[in-house]
Amino acid sequence: GMGSLVDKVKKNVSRLISPGEKVVVGVSGGPDSVALLHLLNGLKEEFSFSLILAHLNHMARGKDSDQDADFVACLGEDLDIEAFIESVPVSKKQKELKTSFQETARVVRYEFMERVLKKSGAGKIAVGHTADDQVETVLMNLLRGTGLKGLAGMPSDRGAVIRPLLDCSRFEIEGYLKKNKLAYRKDDSNTEAKYLRNRIRLQLVPELEKYNPRFKSNLIETARILRTTERYLENRV
Repeated sequence: GMGSLVDKVKKNVSRLISPGEKVVVGVSGGPDSVALLHLLNGLKEEFSFSLILAHLNHMARGKDSDQDADFVACLGEDLDIEAFIESVPVSKKQKELKTSFQETARVVRYEFMERVLKKSGAGKIAVGHTADDQVETVLMNLLRGTGLKGLAGMPSDRGAVIRPLLDCSRFEIEGYLKKNKLAYRKDDSNTEAKYLRNRIRLQLVPELEKYNPRFKSNLIETARILRTTERYLENRV
């Protein structure tokens, strides 16, 4: 039930965040990052850490992008959390980096959050990836061809980056948002079929679930085992 989401995040927070630490939360304005922000905000007293908000305006969806930034700025004011908001024209940057739009946006976003980390003296960067994102990432890597690292998916922590929602499903997060009447922004590019990740989410995963309804949790468990293996090998080397 619902209690389990908060319990899961609590367990993760106790492992991923040290008392007295300052945490930069990357907030796009979408459901996952908004839920992450509210969950962490509800736990910061108990685990004695503080929060800073970071939002990068990709300037890719015109007025929508600006409204996302305004929405996040208001969130910061409502929760009394300092917000760092920056605009970077990702399409221009894409030409320099010669990578896909989504990959460019990811690189630019992490560079920005690292800057906020340094500027604010924070120790961690929290991002809102869920168990569903993990499934999509592993499948995407598998389709493109990958080694152990790719099949192990995203780690719950690497360097300063932590993912407190990595074992929480999108379904649980939607339930949490509904139950607490939390507003968030919808990003229509999440349904555009031109992005491989979206096709995996909307077409491939439901198809694979016909073969095995437990497909998602099985894949997550496999990735977890491979991550343990990968860490072991890394340490041996």
